[in-house]
Amino acid sequence: MSDAKCAHSSPSFLLLFLDGVGLGEAGANNPLSALEATPFLTAYLGQSLVAEAAALRSGVLFKPIDATLEVPGLPQSATGQTTIYTGQNAPEFLGKHQSGFANGSLRQLIDRYGLFSQALALGRTATLANAYSPEYFYAIAERRRRYSVCTLLNLSAGLPFRMQYEYDQGEAIFWNIIGNAAPDQLRKPISPATAGQRLAQLSGRYGVTLFECYLCDYAGHAQDWERAVTYLQRIDAFLESAIAHLPPHVTLIITSDHGNVEDLSTKRHTRNPVPLIAIGPEAAAFARVKDLTSITPQILSKMAIAQQRF
Repeated sequence: MSDAKCAHSSPSFLLLFLDGVGLGEAGANNPLSALEATPFLTAYLGQSLVAEAAALRSGVLFKPIDATLEVPGLPQSATGQTTIYTGQNAPEFLGKHQSGFANGSLRQLIDRYGLFSQALALGRTATLANAYSPEYFYAIAERRRRYSVCTLLNLSAGLPFRMQYEYDQGEAIFWNIIGNAAPDQLRKPISPATAGQRLAQLSGRYGVTLFECYLCDYAGHAQDWERAVTYLQRIDAFLESAIAHLPPHVTLIITSDHGNVEDLSTKRHTRNPVPLIAIGPEAAAFARVKDLTSITPQILSKMAIAQQRF
């Protein structure tokens, strides 16, 4: 049965990845503890995104989860993202945390355990909501850039990428939410509210929808309070709209790969736990998740159980 036919009986998932968001102590170096940064989310969860915070009520879960995965050193992007999207302990697999981009060894995990491929194997659909440009793939071909983990996730599953014309048609979202970019880009900016509505509506048509945003990691590395608050406010408005327009069969999952923006006293990542926020009909099922390895397995488990009913 296609996702279009069973949309209101089979659970679907919108996975929103926010790079570089940890849960740290409230204070002068933590913009997440400032009410003006995330007014909607703070009110919605009943608390700020800080250490020791947690919430569980009907349709809403918020808890800290571990990103260190019992591997020494600071958590990094390539291994953290690979872990989230495969359910495999990528830093344990490599014997270290790895920054930046997925190397050949990590691609083995993505090819074998990738969320998109596994969703397709269950007879469901999957999509990457991020907008891409031809320039990105030219840079890859010329070895000026390397594939990100989510790009490899999509490639491994044989799924198409959303390009400029799909962004123009309201069928894709730029990584920074609003779409403003370099002067040579033709992309028309949109509001965070429009982007949130766009993403929510898109998620209603797929079994799994993924969107990645890297704003917090950039602000954290820059140790820039004003930039961090501005970016968090943008994300907050984006989330408010996405949640308001979330289809009833879709569960929104928000998480991160490592801490960063919650401690502007350092440019480096942190070993703080990261947030897991689940909103929607399957939110309570994620209460058992304790670290990054359990998100993909839980998504697939709920989808597999639902498929057995048809």
